[in-house]
Amino acid sequence: MRHNAVSADGPLTRINVEAQSCSIAPAFESGQSLERTAGDVQMSLLDEDGGEALRQVIQFLDEVEHMDSTRVRETVHGEPGSTGDRRWDALLAGIAEYVSRRAGLLVPGWTAAPSRFLDRFWFVIEDILGRPAPGLAAAAFVSSPAELAGRGVFLDRSSLASV
Repeated sequence: MRHNAVSADGPLTRINVEAQSCSIAPAFESGQSLERTAGDVQMSLLDEDGGEALRQVIQFLDEVEHMDSTRVRETVHGEPGSTGDRRWDALLAGIAEYVSRRAGLLVPGWTAAPSRFLDRFWFVIEDILGRPAPGLAAAAFVSSPAELAGRGVFLDRSSLASV
């Protein structure tokens, strides 16, 4: 079920309207664009923290879950910059395709770029753990969403939701 996190007449909306009338930019912006998520992933990767990078992706998915289709389209329409790692770039393109399909939207064209597909399979869990994990990789192989698997990215579907 999709719903807005803040009602149209809620206190945050009234504060934002008042702030805009005084030419004050709101300090809080609900939702997170895929572009911002890509930047957060890039920072995590620079810190060599793949687990944190994955957490950023999961946080994005949690936020998108509460958006209407118009907001989802706005969130994934623009192509995010590279994370500096082709595997994570492919994962983010797969996420854009995944959330677009779930919202009943057309998939953004940028997701079809060859740079958003891998030549070799990538099992995200093995990268996060820093070691081979054949059992977990097999689970990811059979349960990864098609939007990721088609790009060579394998991540267990249950990993896409926070607990």
